[in-house]
Amino acid sequence: MPLVRFVLLVLLALAASSGPAYAYIDGGSAHLIIQGLIAAAVGVIYYLRNPKEIWQAIKRRLKRDRS
Repeated sequence: MPLVRFVLLVLLALAASSGPAYAYIDGGSAHLIIQGLIAAAVGVIYYLRNPKEIWQAIKRRLKRDRS
């Protein structure tokens, strides 16, 4: 747990000390963001197509690890 706190503290310090970026987002970046959002949505739908089966697989894996 102390490592997580340290990492969060470092990230907070970096975010607080950043200066202005003077940057822009071009048109290609918007397409990349949209493609990523669509891919994430399709991935979630594919993963959750049968939540009961996934939950049973997780339970089987946890039972197997304990023995």
